[in-house]
Amino acid sequence: MNGPTSFLPIEHLQADNLVAASDVLPRIRSGDLGAAVVRGVYSADALSGLRAQLEDNTPGFLKTEFPEAFKASFYGINLNLSKPDLTGYFAAERDFRAALDSFPPASVPLTERVTGILSQLDEMRPYLAAPGPDPDDRHFFTTIRSHRTGGYIPAHFDNEQAMRPSYRYVDAQIQPDIYSFVLCLSAPDAGGALEVFDIRSDQQDIRNDDRGRRRPNLEDAESVKIHLQPGELVVVHSSRYLHQVTPVEGPNTRWSACSFIALSKDGSRAYCWG
Repeated sequence: MNGPTSFLPIEHLQADNLVAASDVLPRIRSGDLGAAVVRGVYSADALSGLRAQLEDNTPGFLKTEFPEAFKASFYGINLNLSKPDLTGYFAAERDFRAALDSFPPASVPLTERVTGILSQLDEMRPYLAAPGPDPDDRHFFTTIRSHRTGGYIPAHFDNEQAMRPSYRYVDAQIQPDIYSFVLCLSAPDAGGALEVFDIRSDQQDIRNDDRGRRRPNLEDAESVKIHLQPGELVVVHSSRYLHQVTPVEGPNTRWSACSFIALSKDGSRAYCWG
């Protein structure tokens, strides 16, 4: 992580010591805090050998692709890239959920571990996958993302859900304010940072602008780069702050689990989707 920043206050926490951190996510939502980094979600020993299992797809995850230019892919299905008919999406989620529940890195499944930590940071509010249209349907809680050499994500805000037909079930159940988490499973040799800019969505609207006509000039924008180590998790207010993933450098793939999050309409719980 680069030096101190005035626009993005960051809280640094240990996963085994969150007793006094129950207000962290309310502070992120309110704007009092920009991001939180939680260390020790998984230990180095728990993640040992994980890169090889991910490269070989030992669990048998469904694999989908980013657009080719981004040199990246998913295990699971990203809702942003899904077609409006979500019948196949919800059917595929069940197998992915079963594979994820049996997937290392530790005896506590990834979904259970991450939701438990997020709940502790949010006044013990329940965290769960966003429901689908039928009682047995749910959205992918997360996706596992791989960014190969040169892989990146361009600068964007996570505030487009109401504009995408694939979000219709999520959008009907959530408040519009989206934040997100990234859990590092295996770090690249260099690059692959989450870079957050001092440009807010209430200052500039670039939603659904694929041609870049309204893209801000980032050369002079203040930013902070967050380089996660394996087993570390960051939560950031990703619909408020412009952010990107910088290009991965070197032969080692950047592997991470990522989800979007929003409170339910009544605020009693938080819904996640990959």
